[in-house]
Amino acid sequence: MKFLLDTNIIIPIEPVAIDGFEANTEVIASLIKSFQDGGHQYYVHRASINELKQDLNVKRRDARIKLLGKYPVLKISMDIESSVSAAYEGTETNSHNTIDQILLSALVFESVDYLVTDDLGIHKKAAKLGFSSRVATSEDTLAVIQALFPEVTREIPPLNSILAYELDEKDPIFQSFRTDYPMFDSWLAKCKREHRQAWTINLENKQLQGICIVKIEEFCDYNIVLPTLKICSFKVSEEGRGFRYGELFLKGIFDYADRNNLQSIYVETFEKQTALISLFLNFGFQILERCSQKGELILSKTLVFSSEFVQSMEPLEFNIRFGPRLVKTDGVGVFVIPIIPKYHRMLFPEFEEQLELFPGKYSFGNGIRKAYLCHANVRAIKPGDLIIFYRSQDVQGITSYGVVEELNISCIPDKIARAVGKRTVYTFDEIQAMCSSDVLAISFRLSSVLENPVGIRDLISNGVVTAAPQSIVSVRQEGSQWIKQRLAI
Repeated sequence: MKFLLDTNIIIPIEPVAIDGFEANTEVIASLIKSFQDGGHQYYVHRASINELKQDLNVKRRDARIKLLGKYPVLKISMDIESSVSAAYEGTETNSHNTIDQILLSALVFESVDYLVTDDLGIHKKAAKLGFSSRVATSEDTLAVIQALFPEVTREIPPLNSILAYELDEKDPIFQSFRTDYPMFDSWLAKCKREHRQAWTINLENKQLQGICIVKIEEFCDYNIVLPTLKICSFKVSEEGRGFRYGELFLKGIFDYADRNNLQSIYVETFEKQTALISLFLNFGFQILERCSQKGELILSKTLVFSSEFVQSMEPLEFNIRFGPRLVKTDGVGVFVIPIIPKYHRMLFPEFEEQLELFPGKYSFGNGIRKAYLCHANVRAIKPGDLIIFYRSQDVQGITSYGVVEELNISCIPDKIARAVGKRTVYTFDEIQAMCSSDVLAISFRLSSVLENPVGIRDLISNGVVTAAPQSIVSVRQEGSQWIKQRLAI
């Protein structure tokens, strides 16, 4: 596959001074190694070289340009595609924005499969252009390669729900906290005394791969709806990057907030944590105008809304903002998708343990954002529609549902892979094998996995389906109303 690297990816991996190492340097180093080991092509754009030439620090500029010389240059025009230009209409005209537009145009011109950037502004514009599936952070890109081209199958540890006093403060994962927060140890001791809710992801040797601590607050310094859930810590180790642990933590957080009837969730984080901020923004968090006393950004997600507010939002927009469990059902299509146990286990590993959040060995099974591939001759599905998964053979019932984000149809493996690479459980070889004919790739957000499946007899008697589905079925109005009520959505 072909990847275009933004300068914010190159600079951390090519520091010109000892203080040039950044929060994502180690992740990017792993990413470049994955490119090389897998034989993937990666480039810089001429526009990026021009950007570095504008650095007023002559020594740093000359050193970076020399280091950049070892990267292949994408030989494409510096033109800006018209739709990209339109997306930037009304924004400030400057050289940085111009370069961003040139990089995005490379995607529109089909020069590369992915643009790799940790610039949140580019990600927002890509979403506006409908290219969010092909613009990835350094961490997401590493996950794409590990999923599509796995070298070995890695067993994914479970998400453990614990209380803070069970944590070992000597674990290496806490060292970076001590760097950013000098009073960290006294704060962690306080968390332990208060028995705060926490989740961990551990390897067999008990070393933490990830840690998340939360706190319910009845009062807050910020303009946030109360009571709220504060995400006090949210950390994935360098070794755990690329396995969707962040989304696995979010599953636990959203479920906890729902069970405790909380009105909002918020987190404070430094601006340098671009991958973390991108993750939160992708799940409906909004950046508040003010910062914390430590200079951190404040991101919040409101979980309550007025009926007028709901009506003003598109179904997909509503699900991102207030979901994943909450979905907007008015005016959306409902489709039943049959899935055999083998792929069901990969796509919905949590069903195997009835919501105990014990994932399987496929990292993208951890995610809330998923993709389903099939050969169904259905073209009516659109973003915001409700898709309901029917597990055939053994369960013979509906087990889960989600909201459609995007539909892609192609028999070209590269096109399908880049459309679903950020969320798929299929390897590139499996995608290639499927592409003997047109593949329907449905990108969606998982809303819920049911504790008690809805069986085929109930589905037939209430007009959802007329028989056990063999392919994707569009549900008629009567059946749609019943299934929405049955699922309490």
